[in-house]
Parts: sequence; structure tokens; C-alpha cells
Amino acid sequence: MKRKLTLLCCCLLMAGLALTTAACTASSTATSKSSAGYEKTIAATRTEIWKAISGGGAASASVAISDNGKIVYEEGFGMANRTKALPVNSSTQFNIGSVSKMFVTMAVLKLCQDGKLELDQPVATYLPEFTMTDPRYQQITVRMLLNHTSELDGTYSYDTITTAPDADYMGYFLKNLSDSSLKGDPGIISIYCNDAFTLAQVLVEKVSGLSYADYLSKNILTKAGMNNTSCYFKADNPNLALSYKSDGSAADLEYVNSLGAGGIASNAHDLVKFGDAILAGKIIDAQLLDESFTPQYGSQTVPSGTPKMAFGLGWDSVNDEAYEQMGVRLIYKSGDTSEYHSMLYLLPDQNITIAVTFSGPVNTTEVTDVIAKTLLAEKGVISTETAAPVTTAKPAPVPDNLMAYAGYYTLSGNILKIDFNQAAGEMNLYSNSDTGFTLVDKVEYKDDGYFYGTDKRLTLEENFGTKFLMSHTLTDVNGSINATMLPARTSTISPAQFVGKQWITVNTLPEDTIFLAGSTWVMNEFPGSVLFGGGGYYLLNQLIDERTTLPNLKYTRDTMGFKLIDEQGQTMLQVGSFKLINTADVPLLQSGEKITIGTQNVARKLPGDGLIKPVDGRLVVLSPTLTPLYDSRLLCGLYWQ
Repeated sequence: MKRKLTLLCCCLLMAGLALTTAACTASSTATSKSSAGYEKTIAATRTEIWKAISGGGAASASVAISDNGKIVYEEGFGMANRTKALPVNSSTQFNIGSVSKMFVTMAVLKLCQDGKLELDQPVATYLPEFTMTDPRYQQITVRMLLNHTSELDGTYSYDTITTAPDADYMGYFLKNLSDSSLKGDPGIISIYCNDAFTLAQVLVEKVSGLSYADYLSKNILTKAGMNNTSCYFKADNPNLALSYKSDGSAADLEYVNSLGAGGIASNAHDLVKFGDAILAGKIIDAQLLDESFTPQYGSQTVPSGTPKMAFGLGWDSVNDEAYEQMGVRLIYKSGDTSEYHSMLYLLPDQNITIAVTFSGPVNTTEVTDVIAKTLLAEKGVISTETAAPVTTAKPAPVPDNLMAYAGYYTLSGNILKIDFNQAAGEMNLYSNSDTGFTLVDKVEYKDDGYFYGTDKRLTLEENFGTKFLMSHTLTDVNGSINATMLPARTSTISPAQFVGKQWITVNTLPEDTIFLAGSTWVMNEFPGSVLFGGGGYYLLNQLIDERTTLPNLKYTRDTMGFKLIDEQGQTMLQVGSFKLINTADVPLLQSGEKITIGTQNVARKLPGDGLIKPVDGRLVVLSPTLTPLYDSRLLCGLYWQ
């Protein structure tokens, strides 16, 4: 590889890598299966999937529909492997991301059915190796893992999405938990949490005495007749749906080491078999199935009413408002990783299962909704006529009582500022960036109490001592929390050791898809807090001493503590399990310098344009602002979502 670059840092990963520098100076392609009577559904499905592939950037897809336990339509789209001209078929494996959570959920419920677990017993009762610095961890029950009320940080990222499976992952994960705290009291607030399902996987293995793969094979995959589903991709399997980069080259295969949260490989054919087996009682009995279909969200999940996504056990939602208005009960689970996207719909009252899997970017909710609604209309369950939303609400000044909602709000990965033009009836929304707040939206208040945007409505509500910005569709009453107001604070703790510093990781594993880099700084608006991040993603943590921060934003997904540590004769920043060094401490790369890397990553600054020749291993290049410029393994990123 030869490349001319102007850089601040080059970060080199992998033991045994030798590096030399020279003169550094300033159409559907698979057979389909279908039954008569589903022609409109098939046509709508093909249209939506080809739209996602031809115009949306997806590389390939599979879809399957089961009606009363029989697959009535399935089809593959695009090439699983372009170089080998292998089309997608009913056996092609995709990563299914968080749909994997339903496998660990069913495993836990099966162990409950067998009398080996109880949903409302503490996890620590069964798993003594699970410990945290926060004593409240002992209150976390098995149920709380499955309904997102554990108050664990959210998504442990180190070594989670990689280019090769790692048997050491669970050790890293449990060690990180042992050094972590909770965001709040368990059982009260449902906020999406990958880590809870990783922990549920550990629980399944501990209680069953089997490896997770063996337990699934015996108790779920075999019973459901799922022949092309596995933990990770099947070894030596040529029939894999590859993901492709913008230049057309194939990306490295993606492995999710957290099997319980997102590491299962499958396809639409097997997923509808899974859904059918659940509905038919082949995996768990009717009582536990009803329990999993019952809303399980915490009592303070939303300030009032029912959350838009009412979690069941594992399920994203068990009472979707839009479908309830049509007289249909929908149970669903979505899955998204960096490279793959999937969706599983169950319509229990009609005994219908729908599944889609994609390689590449797509909105699976939009695609699966078209399929489901067309099918329900074709079967005569719902009307084919849908009235456009109509409102008689009129523009109005913003009421006086809403002026108290001006201020700063947090949402996952960002900070929001709200103010009002009261007389004009407008609410202004500003998003945080590395340089301050920028106006990103302006919404109009109307006399029905909603602020109207192009495709949404917003409301402002207060409860539990917190102010909330709520988001609604143009027709639904139920809403989801868009952001929560940050409490006013004062602090006497000095943040000086964090101010104005840039950091790059030095313990990233060569196969890890995440290379963490970012800045730490403070903002006058948030005394006693420090920010870490960059590129549009931020952690805002509260100082508990001059070197340590903790997340305490109970309604924010995917938080992570960070602190300063002394190691290897220098001060490092530890973010979760990542260890980062100050870029000010990175030495200059010398002309002709040769570097052989051992177990630690090596970082160098380049003085200007240069020719870099890595003999083997991984090379990551960042700009002076820590913007990813180049990664010989893949595109750089910050966090798994």
C-alpha cells in the first residue's frame, strides 16, 4: 500500500507488524417461492426491497412470510458475493443484530419453564461472578435484563464488533462491569440496553451448564427446524451475504462477540421458522409466551401514558399504537449492526410471521410495514383505504407555562438547546457540536398543544422531577422521549486535568472495528461535568473527583464512565475498557524509522506528507482534529448502535 497523507497521528495495531517510512517531509437473482393469493403482497415486497437496493444503498436482502405455520413466500435479492456471482437464496446467512436478543430471551424463559431460573430473582443469585462497584446491582433481577430496566450503561463496545470471533470477550465484559456503576435505581426506567442481554447470555451458560451455542442448538434451533442459524457465521460457509464499501469492494466480515445482544447469523427463512415455533408453543409454553407479549416497561419510562415502544420481554414493542388503531396486534423486534439490518414481525391473532434481513443500509421498519399492511389488506383484515392525517389545529403563541422548558437537554450522543420565540409561536432546537450550538430545527406551536415539524409532533412534559421533550408521529398519541432536561448544578471540583486534551486509544485489538479517539473539554453551561467525544457523538459525565467521571443521565442510552489513570509512566484516559493516551505525548515519526509492534498499539505523529509502508497488520490515520482519514481494516467509528 502506498498513500501520500498529511497527518497528525498514525496509529499502528497488531503484534509483529514491521513498518518502514521513507523520506517523511512537511434484478432478483435467487429463486423465489410463493403461494397463490399473495400476489399484491409479493409485488409490494419486491418494490420496497429493490428500492432499498437500487436507491438506498443496500447490497442484498432476504424476505419470508409465513401464514398459519406455512411459508407462503420467500425470496432472495441481490448478490451475496459479487466476486463469485453468488445470489442470495434461502440458505444465505446474514448477521441479524439485535433480533439475536429474542434467542437469549427464549433461552432464559425456557430455563424458567424448566424450573432453573425465576424471572424476579436477582441475577447475582445465579451468577456470583457478576459484581459492580455500585451495590444496587444486587437488585437487578432476571426480568430486568429482558425488559431494559437494569440501568446498566448500555453498550459495552470494546472488542464487541470485530472481524474475527474472540473467545476472551466475556472476560473483558465482566471485568468492565465489575468496575462500573449504574445510572439509576433498577426496575424503574426502560432504556434500551445491549449489555443486559450480554449478561443474560452469561446467565444461560452458567445455569444450563452448556455453551450458549449448544444450548440454543438443543432447545431452540433444532425444535424450530432452523438449519442456517448459528452463533457467528457458520465456519467455512461460502454462502454469506457480504457487505460492500462505497468503492464497491467487500468489507471484512462482521462478527458480534456479544452473541446474546447481537451475534446470531440467520436469514428470513429461518427467522419465520423461529417466529412460527414461538407462536406454536414449541419453545416455551403459552403462559410464558403471554408473559413475553405483556408490556414490561418501567413505571417512569415516559412522563405519562404509554411509551410508543412498549417493551415486552425482549421485544421492542408489544402494543404498537398504529396497528392497534387498525385492530391488529403487532409484536416486533428489529436488529441493526454497522453492516446488517433485520426485522421480525409477529401478528399473533392472524398467526402470521414476517422477516427481512439486509446487508447494507436500510430502514427495515418502513420496508416491513409495507409488507405487513399490504398482506393484511390482501387477506381482508384491514381496509385498503388509509386517510391522510388531518388536523384542524391552528397556529398559536407559545403558552407562558412552557417558557420554563427553555434550557439544555440530553439525548444519546448529543446535547440539545431549546428556546422560544413566544409571540411567533416557535420553538427553536439547537444541536451541540465541537464549537457550540447550531440551530437545526424550528417547529410551530398550535392550539392543540403540539409543536409541528414536517413529519412529527413534539410536546413538552414534566414528571418525576424531570422535564421531557417528547416526540410523536403525526397521528399517534403515544410518544417517545426525544430528550430530557439537564438539571442545574454547581460544583467545586476542578475539571482542569481534562480541559482541552485530545486522546487516541492504545489498546484497540487489531480485529476490533472500533478505534476510539476523541477530546475532553468542559462547557460553562455544565459546571461539574466533562465532555468526551467528537464528530457529533458526546458523553457528558459528572465529576465525582478531579480525575473521575460517572454517567448519571438515567434516560440516556449508551453511557460510559471515563477517568484518568496513571499507567506506563504517563496519564491515560480510560473510557470503559479503552485506554487512550494524550496526543500531546505522541512522539514524532523519524525519517526511515522502523517499528515492530508488540502487544501495545504504537502511535506516531507525521511531520507532513510521507510514504508509509506497513508490511503487515492494521494502519489507522487521523487528522489533527481526530477525524478518521484512513483505516486499512475498515472505516473508523466510535460506537456500536
